[in-house]
Amino acid sequence: MSSKGLTFLAFIAGAGIGSVCTWQLLKRKYELIAQEEIDSVKAAYAERESGKEFRDGLKVAEDRTPKDVDDMDFKKYASIIQKEGYTDYSKTVEEKKGEAFVEKPYVISPEEFGEFEEYEKISLTYYADEILADENDEEVDDVEEIVGKESLNHFGEYEDDSVFVRNDRLKCDYEILLDQRNYSDVVKTMPHRMEE
Repeated sequence: MSSKGLTFLAFIAGAGIGSVCTWQLLKRKYELIAQEEIDSVKAAYAERESGKEFRDGLKVAEDRTPKDVDDMDFKKYASIIQKEGYTDYSKTVEEKKGEAFVEKPYVISPEEFGEFEEYEKISLTYYADEILADENDEEVDDVEEIVGKESLNHFGEYEDDSVFVRNDRLKCDYEILLDQRNYSDVVKTMPHRMEE
């Protein structure tokens, strides 16, 4: 055999031996990493099962049971919410004494306007003389039932000249635009309107 053949054969043998050694080292390394992860998970699970660290995802002091924590914390939070007058808008219909109770209309952010496809989007105008009118400049009769009178006090909360209101009972989102003119002046300029 020539020297080139011996060199090539030595190169192939060296590459093979190097590959096998590298494979063995990497195999051992990743087996150790996997075993450490398994041991870590086992330890965390054992600690969780012992009940000293967590109960239902909440950190619990060792001298209190989860029932004590639930009763104490939720009663405390419920009293704060009730005292501050917060409303849970995520629930639109509640059962109260056997009959359905429907929440009143409430103010929403501009980003929430039109987020439900099944809700109709309606634009209204609120004039300086405190008249609410629809898109045809017809006066809205029952403001309280449609958008709630309280919502008309929220101009400037999100935007200076508009308020967005959701009425879950009617499945409508209302955009109420502020107009600095008086409703009576606007009606006078409408030729198609007949006096009643």
